[in-house]
Amino acid sequence: MLAVRVLDSCALAHAACFGQTIRIRVVNEKNGHPLPKQPISITLLYEKSEKTPAKYDAALNIETDEKGESQFSLPEPAPAHLAAQVHLTSEHWHCGCGVLMVTQELIQKGIVGPRSNETANAVKAEPKEILFLARPFTFFERLFYPFLKE
Repeated sequence: MLAVRVLDSCALAHAACFGQTIRIRVVNEKNGHPLPKQPISITLLYEKSEKTPAKYDAALNIETDEKGESQFSLPEPAPAHLAAQVHLTSEHWHCGCGVLMVTQELIQKGIVGPRSNETANAVKAEPKEILFLARPFTFFERLFYPFLKE
């Protein structure tokens, strides 16, 4: 499931967003520890009215390092929107780890992926950063997981 943020378009994306390096972090929501080796997919979303780069991959697949981080560079011209999703490798983690965002908002403020009530306002992302918060399953979630995954 994707969390959607509707804001003004990245009208200045072509001038302000080009060449920006975007950092993605995946951390344990409970203690802030990084989650290494987590696959991430990025989709560059160009609207029909936007000019697209001559050569670019609309879909990027990257993985977090030992610090739970990964990065990529925006192409020229940058898309007005992009989507990012973490595909957690363990069945013992829970995350609504998908976001659809306005590129300009990401550049200026950073984005925190879907949050639980516990972290509603406690965690902030840096500008040019996507922060995903995952949490370990509770005892009961682990107990019932085999029945729910089908």
